[in-house]
Formats: sequence, C-alpha cells, structure tokens
Amino acid sequence: MENVNVNQQKKLHQCDVCNKVFLRRKYLTKHKNRHLGRKIPCEICDKGIVPETYTKHLRIHSGEKSYKCDMCGKAFYELGNLKQHITAIHIYSNNQYDEKSYKCEKCDSRFVTKKNLRRHINVHEKPYQCDFCGKRFSVKYRLNEHRQGHENNYKCEACDKVFTTSSRLNIHLIKHTGVKPYTCQLCEKSFSSLANLQIHEKIHTGQKPYKCEVCGKAFNRKDNLLYKHMKIHTGEKPYVCKYCSKRFNRSENLKTHMKIHKDVMFSVE
Repeated sequence: MENVNVNQQKKLHQCDVCNKVFLRRKYLTKHKNRHLGRKIPCEICDKGIVPETYTKHLRIHSGEKSYKCDMCGKAFYELGNLKQHITAIHIYSNNQYDEKSYKCEKCDSRFVTKKNLRRHINVHEKPYQCDFCGKRFSVKYRLNEHRQGHENNYKCEACDKVFTTSSRLNIHLIKHTGVKPYTCQLCEKSFSSLANLQIHEKIHTGQKPYKCEVCGKAFNRKDNLLYKHMKIHTGEKPYVCKYCSKRFNRSENLKTHMKIHKDVMFSVE
C-alpha cells in the first residue's frame, strides 16, 4: 500500500502558494496564474478580467447575445445558459417526462408543449431556404441572420473589412484596440485571438497534427503544410525574380536570390 501512495504522489502537482494539489501540471499552471493576478482591465468599464473570458465579457457591453434558442428565440450570452434554458423549459430528460409529454418520432426527444414539438421538428426538416445560396435553416430568424451576411452588413469602420456576423466583427475589433487577451501560460506571449494562441501552444507541446500524405513530414500548422511544403511536391514556383525571371517555391528563397542582383538594384534606383 505504501508503494501505491508513493506512485500517486509522483503524479501530483502541488501549488507552492496555497498547497492545493492537481493531477496534471497544466491545471497547476492555470491555477497559479490566479495568484499572479493575471487580469487585464476592460477598456470600457475598467473591470479586471481574466484573459480567457475577455471576449465573453465584451458581449455584456455590446449587448450581443450570440446563443439563441431555436424553439422560442430567447437569446443568451453563454452557451451553458442556453443549454440550461432548453432543458428546463422545452425538453424533458429521459428520467423526467410524463405521459402528457410530446415525443419527436425522429429522435425520441420529448417536449413540454405541442408547440415546442412543432418547432423542434423544423430542426429535422429545415423549411426555410436562402434565396441567394440555397442553404436551409430550421428557424426563420437563423435564415434572416444568414441573409445579412450576403448583404455584408457587418463592416469594420477602422479597416473596412466585412464580416458575415456581428460576433465575428466584435472578435476582429479586438485587433484594433491592441488588446491581446489570450496569453500562453508557458512563455507569457500574448495573442489577440484564441485560434492564434492554440496554434502557438503547439510549439511547446511538440504536437504536429498535420501530416503530408506524399512524404510523411509533419507540421504544427496547416498553412505550413498546404502553402509552403506542398509546393515542393507540386513543383509550383510562384515567386519570380524581376531581373532574371528565375522562379522559386518560397518567398524566402527569392529574397536570398535577390542579393545576387544587388548591384543591378542600386543602378536601377
């Protein structure tokens, strides 16, 4: 029994500030950041916000409720609140329904009212179709939101870039504020988007999920595989020297080559 306890202790990671114990190091690292006061001030209300929840906090000021119930149209700031709403108001769990509940014949979900069942059936049938692209939706307001994307209604006033939804525009606006709410817990480098942070974290983990089907070489980023490495196999050389017309498969190789023409470049200038 003593050996078992020793082995278990080796797997545990203890906080040297409050002595709380964690099974994995990444959970300990995340916990210790709370002691460090890793909060950034909201540019609108100056409230200290944990970087991971900064985007979610901004929705409170913008009034944006990204998660909408397909059955009644009620909107919520967070996905968890929407799920709680659906469970409590519209649908019975398997252990709660009674004989008066209304059952969907396609997926066996049960509903409190017949009206909610009819709305749910639209999820399977998707009766609302976009006139522009033919995409179908289960509820009308989703179709209306989608149509706005075709009309390019969500435009950034700072750079004129256009987005199909207001939520994507709000995420983009963070780049113009200079705020980088997503911080790497290993090297403290910050990023303006969660996607960029997740790409960066693969550098520390050594994870390379994107594999070339031709030669088997692996990469930590998809764009490195698709736009750089694959040119070796396809023979594509899109970068052309304007002085001698020699072609290259990478921009870096072209820049290196251009040094040969250094004298020509200066004489032209």
